[in-house]
Parts: sequence; structure tokens; C-alpha cells
Amino acid sequence: MVPTIPTADVDTPSVNERVVVTLTSGKEDNGKNATMAFSCGLASLSLGKPTTIFLTSDGAVWGYQGTAQGIAVQGFPPLSELIDQYLEAGGEVILCSVCHTTCSVGPPGGGPPVKKLPGIVIGGFTTVVDRAIGGTTISF
Repeated sequence: MVPTIPTADVDTPSVNERVVVTLTSGKEDNGKNATMAFSCGLASLSLGKPTTIFLTSDGAVWGYQGTAQGIAVQGFPPLSELIDQYLEAGGEVILCSVCHTTCSVGPPGGGPPVKKLPGIVIGGFTTVVDRAIGGTTISF
């Protein structure tokens, strides 16, 4: 007899079915890792998994209005569309609280403070670790 892997009930995911995607890459790769992270998040949501994308380090840049405009990786929709689709599908985005404090002050040398995207929440490592315990984590 061939052993089978039990399938989970998609309607009632347990905490160990949660997916946390950590994005630490900013614009240095022209949005390639950010595109992969949000595509991965959308794939996870399509499987019915509660999904969180944590933006930290250089990846915090993607949590602000206008930063993903004009960025597209061949074979994928534009990054700004992926972010919108992910949020509209019920995905959670947590912007690192420490990174937000330093990134939101505006460009070096002055200028208006940057605004975070609607639907994105500010949180710290405790929040992300709590989401990740017992689940699956993926990093980009």
C-alpha cells in the first residue's frame, strides 16, 4: 500500500499552514526579488494559506507609495500591480518598524516624507516571529 499525504482543509488553515515571506532586497536588482516575493505571496494565497510578506532592510522600500512604479521583470506583471493584487487578495504586508522610522523621513538632503502604501501595517520582529512559528518561511 502506498502511503498518502493527508490534505489540509483549505477553509480552516491551521497556524502551521501560515506562510511568511521575508523581503530584504531593494532596488539594487531592479525589483527582481521583490517581484518574486510578491508572486510567491500570491501563489500562497491562491492555495488558501494565510500569508504575510515582511519588508525589512533594503526591502522596506517597497512599502511606500511610488517606489514600485515603472518596475517590471520580464514574464511578470509590473511590480506595482503585483503588490496591489496581493493586498486585494487579502495578503498581509508588515513593514519593519525600525526600517519605517528611518525610511519614511524622506530623501537625503530634504524633501517631503514618504507615505506608506494603504493596507500595509507597521510591525516588528516579534510580530513576524509570531506569524512564522510553526509555519513556512521563505526569503528573497
